[in-house]
Amino acid sequence: MGKIDGRTIALKIDSVVLAGRTSSSISFSADMLDKTTADSAGYKEYLSGEKGSTISVGALYDPDAAEGMSEAIAYLMAGTELKLVYGETATGGKYFTCDGIISSVNFTGDKNTVANYTLNIQVTGDWTIETVSGSST
Repeated sequence: MGKIDGRTIALKIDSVVLAGRTSSSISFSADMLDKTTADSAGYKEYLSGEKGSTISVGALYDPDAAEGMSEAIAYLMAGTELKLVYGETATGGKYFTCDGIISSVNFTGDKNTVANYTLNIQVTGDWTIETVSGSST
């Protein structure tokens, strides 16, 4: 069984790697369209409808980062549609490319911890899955 180190996953926003990433996930979903009728023998039946996906990322706050929390807030406020690359960075690994809009930024600065933030990004439109051909995405 193949395994990958989660540290090799990255998120690029408009070609710049998000600094200080500590966690991340991508979630895919499909609307379920109810097609149940009186002929369904008492069981619900469904069709797959529209698809969607979201990306969630946690990162440490670095005020000097080229792509970090301050930029994310500016993108959110402007409603900027971003070019995203999310996935593995090692040759042969898989990554997703898509467009997305930041839907939330949450900043945390608790006592005796490193300040951090989370981003939630709504993917807009279709996405593609590709294979890393060089040393990084």
